Amino acid sequence: MAVAALLVPVAAGAVALLGAGAASAATPYSGNGYVGIRFDPNETQFIADTNAANFLEVVPNDYWSIALGEGSIYKGDGQYVYASIDQLVEEAASHRGEISFSLTDPAIWNNNIYILQDW
Repeated sequence: MAVAALLVPVAAGAVALLGAGAASAATPYSGNGYVGIRFDPNETQFIADTNAANFLEVVPNDYWSIALGEGSIYKGDGQYVYASIDQLVEEAASHRGEISFSLTDPAIWNNNIYILQDW
């Protein structure tokens, strides 16, 4: 729960940071027990260029779940992903893809945070 409390202001700060630049098209989404934000290819590139995803590295790996884009170079053995959050964003940007971050209710989902690469 402490992780969730930490991520809400952090996510708000990220949105504010991105909104300070060019017109933002970040798309919020929600569903049963989760809320998230999807960044378009331009925003994903901006996050990669500024290393803005590094602020999420303070969250322990046990709280993350990652859905890699097709053909990702970071696919590990079994369920493991060998990459930093910044590397995942940079890879999505290199494919002109999108990155999404979701914060989930731990009473419903196994992990607190999901990262999705899409290209």
